[in-house]
Amino acid sequence: MPNYPTATDIFRSVLVLNIMLFDSHAHINFESFENIWKEVLDDCQKNDIWVVNIGSQFPTSKRAVEIAEEYEKGVYASIGVHPIHSHEQENAFDYKKFVDLITVGAGLVPAQDSGDHKGRPYNTNKIVAIGETGLDFFHSAKYFEIQKKTFIEQINLAKEFDLSLIIHGRNSKDGAINCYQEIYKIIKKEKVKNAVVHCFGGNADEAKQFMGLGLYIGVTGIVTFKNAKELQSMVRDVIPLEKILIETDSPYLAPDPHRGEQNKPQYVEYVARKIAELKNISYEKACEVLCANARKFYNV
Repeated sequence: MPNYPTATDIFRSVLVLNIMLFDSHAHINFESFENIWKEVLDDCQKNDIWVVNIGSQFPTSKRAVEIAEEYEKGVYASIGVHPIHSHEQENAFDYKKFVDLITVGAGLVPAQDSGDHKGRPYNTNKIVAIGETGLDFFHSAKYFEIQKKTFIEQINLAKEFDLSLIIHGRNSKDGAINCYQEIYKIIKKEKVKNAVVHCFGGNADEAKQFMGLGLYIGVTGIVTFKNAKELQSMVRDVIPLEKILIETDSPYLAPDPHRGEQNKPQYVEYVARKIAELKNISYEKACEVLCANARKFYNV
């Protein structure tokens, strides 16, 4: 049976060795954390675990900003529309509303719109990225065109405000359409530079393609699963440590030994430990590099 660290081990490793962790992708802004978000994030603050909460629609994006504004440092927000929500209503991605969220903040006092936002100061420094956005064909590919349109609009928003981009991709159930190849074509054409492919589920060649464009690869608790042999092989042999962002995707994808439970940012340690094991380096060294990656990516 694997020798997993206990909660006490985790606490001591962070406190005594002053190890910093960075959960680059979580959803503490979602309803499942409605009554415990402050408890979870206050604990992260005490243990030097930084978190970026990711929006999937306008309301969850706004909530991510509201939560981030409660903390002086260590809690940030990304705003955007997830591809599965891009077709749910006309104009699901309202460009101006997201501009106001960036330039004004969660108070949403409409900014005077000159039509040119370049150089406008942020009202909040808590928004560090756009997304998650991208393509999701898991249930159906019939919304490809609207997903593509919304994806490109969010790419443009990220460019306009010089923000990082968080990309979501999910293939169709039957594998008939490869989302990663379609994403690659779009981001190459749009000259996207500072982006991460969140919760990467592609193969080694696709990882190399994305890294060839300068992108990071997001690794979740899936890497701890016994059957995740392909991902483990890629982390060990294909993806340099300097190109990895670790994430929990809380409340989803809890790592072993918490698989099946509600995930939380504190469990990002299990991801870091598994990567250290696969790379055959110390846990401390892995954390140092992985944290530096996230801080560089988000410019915090």
